[in-house]
Amino acid sequence: MTEQVNAETHQHRPEGPKRHLVTFIISIVLTAFAFGAVLIGGNATWVVPFIIGIAVVQVLFQLYIWMHMEQKGHGFPAVAIFMGTVFVVAFIVTFVYWLGGW
Repeated sequence: MTEQVNAETHQHRPEGPKRHLVTFIISIVLTAFAFGAVLIGGNATWVVPFIIGIAVVQVLFQLYIWMHMEQKGHGFPAVAIFMGTVFVVAFIVTFVYWLGGW
C-alpha cells in the first residue's frame, strides 16, 4: 500500500529558472567568444571551425535545455533531428566536394 501511495503522490517538481539562467549565460559567453575570434582578426583556417564548433554547442543547448529534449517521451523528435543533421552534413560535404571547394 505504501508503494502505491508514494507512486500516486509523486509529482513532477518544476525545475525553476536556475538551469535556464546558467544555460543563457553560457550561450552569451560562447557568443562573446565568437565575436572575439572575429575581432582579433585571426586566420580563417581556425576562426571558421571555432565558430562552427561554438554554433554546434549552442544548438545542443537550445535543443536539450530550452526545448526539453532530455525529458521522457522525446525519443522520436531526437532521432528525427539527428537523422536530419546527418543528412544535411552529408549534403553539404557532397556539394562542397562536387564544386571543388576542398
